[in-house]
Amino acid sequence: MKPTADKVFINGEPTDIAVMPGFDPTAPAVVIDDKGPVAVDDLSVVSADGLVSELSMVSITDRAALASCWTGWVAPGTGTWYTSNPGCSVIGISPSATAGYDWTVDFNSLGSACLQGRGYQARHLPGGGTAWDEYFAGLGCGGGGSFGGGTVSWGEVASTKVVKALSYSVPTGAAGMYQ
Repeated sequence: MKPTADKVFINGEPTDIAVMPGFDPTAPAVVIDDKGPVAVDDLSVVSADGLVSELSMVSITDRAALASCWTGWVAPGTGTWYTSNPGCSVIGISPSATAGYDWTVDFNSLGSACLQGRGYQARHLPGGGTAWDEYFAGLGCGGGGSFGGGTVSWGEVASTKVVKALSYSVPTGAAGMYQ
């Protein structure tokens, strides 16, 4: 996946973070490195045409802000994968950064589903440079009232969390939330 020409600035300094298509600068953002979430004083994205967006950062200790990152997913009972609406934005500041996902299946859901979370893998290019390939990794499966989670490789990427869900109780679908 080819990144956009947008640039991430942290504490006023430009970075080499790859901003992926679909990155939502209006969504709450979590900054991560190889040890997990980190605090930064100032976070912004400058688009290729010069538009500056100050990002709203989510502190990992701010439960109210983290609650705003929960996003719904639906898996109709068709036996095919469905992609969720985007959740919170994640900005990785180290090549080995990983992003965590948590998910639930609604208690009232009669069906069961399996979920995959979006991540990115580094691919080193001949002659130098790095490309970031999007992939989806398994986060687990469950029925009504279940919960789970997992981690995916993220790297030095600015993107927005997304899950894919598959109902394995055809024709009954399933629904839930993720962050």
